[in-house]
Amino acid sequence: MVQKTHPGSEYNYIGGNQQGDAPLMNSECGNVWGIDGGGAGDSDLAWHYHYMLNEFRRHDKLCGFVFTEFRDVTNEFNGYYRLDGTDKKFGYEDFVPGMTIADLHTPDYIVIDAPPCQTLEQGSEVTVPLLRSSYSDQYHGQSLTLAWELSYDQFGTKVVADQGKLEVTWDGYGVAPIPDLKVRMPNTDAVAVLGVRLLNADQGVVTRNFTTFDVRGGKEQAVTGAEGRTVSIPVNAFRKQNFAHMWEALQGSKVNGGGEGRFVYDVQLPSQGEQAMIRDIEICFEAGAKRLLARNIEGARHHSHGIHFMHGASADVEYNPSTYYMTDEEVHESRVSVWVDDVKIGEMVLADDPADSRGILSWHYQPVHNLLEEAGSYGYLCQAQVPGRLAAELDRKRSFQLELRAEEGGISLYGRNAGRYPLDLLVRCR
Repeated sequence: MVQKTHPGSEYNYIGGNQQGDAPLMNSECGNVWGIDGGGAGDSDLAWHYHYMLNEFRRHDKLCGFVFTEFRDVTNEFNGYYRLDGTDKKFGYEDFVPGMTIADLHTPDYIVIDAPPCQTLEQGSEVTVPLLRSSYSDQYHGQSLTLAWELSYDQFGTKVVADQGKLEVTWDGYGVAPIPDLKVRMPNTDAVAVLGVRLLNADQGVVTRNFTTFDVRGGKEQAVTGAEGRTVSIPVNAFRKQNFAHMWEALQGSKVNGGGEGRFVYDVQLPSQGEQAMIRDIEICFEAGAKRLLARNIEGARHHSHGIHFMHGASADVEYNPSTYYMTDEEVHESRVSVWVDDVKIGEMVLADDPADSRGILSWHYQPVHNLLEEAGSYGYLCQAQVPGRLAAELDRKRSFQLELRAEEGGISLYGRNAGRYPLDLLVRCR
């Protein structure tokens, strides 16, 4: 559209008319359409919205946009708020502290000219092109500071891999390139976040933005030096389960158990030749509650979208194959316990079954581009310590049965290519 927009163009005109000097505006945008199977249903808006606004600001000719709706409507769920005015949770603050949806609307904006996520090898260097976009003359003629940080989560601890600052001359309206950033990925499997903040002369934040990277080593997680070894178990490698409703998603990288039940895994610890002594065992995994939708129980149904919705027809959103409720004020809680050889070693409350921009891997590894398979869904980092007396017994046995038991709220388990954290079920032996 940008390429076809210029004085004299007949694009978007009829009856022999041509474009004059009218500005290019996007008169309606959203993320409900373009998805097979009856639209996007009720699903995460946050990921698409960030990607869309960043894309709009790349183009010098694009002078503005009109978002499709402030609140959800009967058959479209594109609103910043629910139909009743309650909040949706976009999750941007977990990428850049203080970031909200307002940072995507700032008159002065930093464009990260990159996909929302890229897969890169450990230790690799990547060049990230940046652009400045200005709809305001507030800072014209000034020197602003771009502060950037590359960070990742390491078992619940934020690690800053690299950071820096550069000065940016803020001249004129429109879009123009500024110096690229060259960043080196960490030497470990990680979901790395490149966050940027544009600062004025008083160090006040003008705008924030981010992009992400799935950093991979190409090898199974194994030796961790003096700390011992880690055993990695795919979440779909369970020996048995007894949920009333159980299914896999995201090409087996996620497993869902609806209602009360358990997943049972057989765990083989490192042999004595691999690790002479095991004193300490910790179990780590990513899990969320499991909110059963009507389609999970009865099957998906496709609906044609027509005027009948405006006459009060139900959208039957839970039957839409793409629906996975975006995180909001309504939560679905579940309680999960961890058992090793029939000994309970831990219990945790899974606060919700969330889906928003924080489910990076669930978005990045969508199997089909125009379908949504539990897109944006993610869980919470869960950790349980094996008691010392039991660890001593497992040091002799070198194997055990691991059970994850869920109460009526169910459980979703996220593997290496799903959710928020790049890990399968991990057994860390020291």
